[in-house]
Amino acid sequence: MKKIVVIGGGFAGISVIRDLRDVEDAEIILISNDTEFRYTPALYHTATGGLKRESSMPVQDLISTTPRAKFILAKADKIDRAKKSISLDNGDTIHYNYCVLALGVITNYFGAEGLDRYSYSIKSAKEVEKLKQHLHEQLIDDKRTDDNYVIVGAGPTGVELGSALGAYIKKIARLHKVKKNKVTIEIVEAADRILPSLSEKAANIALKRLKQIGVKVSVKSRVKSETREGLILEDRTIETQTVVWTAGISNNPFFQNNADQFMLDKKNKVIVDDYMCVDKFVFVVGDNAATKFSGMAQTAIVQAKYVSHGIKRLLAGKEFKPFKQASPIYAIPISPKQAIITWKNLSFGGFIGGALRSVADLIGYADIMGYRKAFSLWTNSEHYEETCSVCNAANIK
Repeated sequence: MKKIVVIGGGFAGISVIRDLRDVEDAEIILISNDTEFRYTPALYHTATGGLKRESSMPVQDLISTTPRAKFILAKADKIDRAKKSISLDNGDTIHYNYCVLALGVITNYFGAEGLDRYSYSIKSAKEVEKLKQHLHEQLIDDKRTDDNYVIVGAGPTGVELGSALGAYIKKIARLHKVKKNKVTIEIVEAADRILPSLSEKAANIALKRLKQIGVKVSVKSRVKSETREGLILEDRTIETQTVVWTAGISNNPFFQNNADQFMLDKKNKVIVDDYMCVDKFVFVVGDNAATKFSGMAQTAIVQAKYVSHGIKRLLAGKEFKPFKQASPIYAIPISPKQAIITWKNLSFGGFIGGALRSVADLIGYADIMGYRKAFSLWTNSEHYEETCSVCNAANIK
């Protein structure tokens, strides 16, 4: 029996496993060092009071529709393409006939001292909970809000969080019965404009909306370091105890650690052929592949569907066509009911954009859990939850 091994439990990895559900003559293994799948487009919402289950779901539940799928909780350390084997951190070695590498990315502070110690992040459920705990503990311990809440990075995640954080701080301050002092929500970006990967028109729409809701935006501002007292930029220091880092990512170190097995580009992403392959048996998809639009959930899902189709063709002894990446649609929330939509040269914002973003979430959930479960989650996405006892008690009253 053939063995298909998928490394990584993100969008690409889960999608490949689910799309192989009708394969009957192969053993299918998913290897991940995390029991939870992160629906990254909703992490900002969970961080500002949304439901935890919007952004975090058990991997085992998501792959349960694939009868032959087996989940192994472990970290992949080494790959030997000649032997078709993967070495895990638990000492096991897994052999494969086909392997899909979709390990995602890691945080990179670009050498800025103190960020790893003092800043917060929202790249996982644990990081989100740590940030929320800090926000609430400030209100309990200090009886006041922070003067400055700083988000480093004006990419989609930074803009999404920046657009929602002010309203959330106001809400929880009210629930804690703390008088809200003058608060500044500031987004700091090293590039010369926000949303540098999107069109200038999209960036201008976002900037206008951020200013309307009182968010300060500072571009051409490079971070040098962070201390317990604040964030140090090249030209000034911001006094704050709340810095959220959304700026830097790097490819998973698995590839650099196995550099003799891959061709890597300047960003340490894997150079793949027209079939998303590095050889006839190993595919690299999503954030790890040096392809156009890499880094987007849509890209990961589309590539995963292509690869799973290709594997099924190969199992049947058939060929498959080269991969063609269509232009993805960007949908970035800029307030609870509004979003920016960008596709090719088209960019617009507003309530229509917000409705389209909501539909995009329904489709995104369906890709990783099926439409029935997705619809149930989607229809409850306006609900809020807190682990804070003070807030819960205030809501009950």
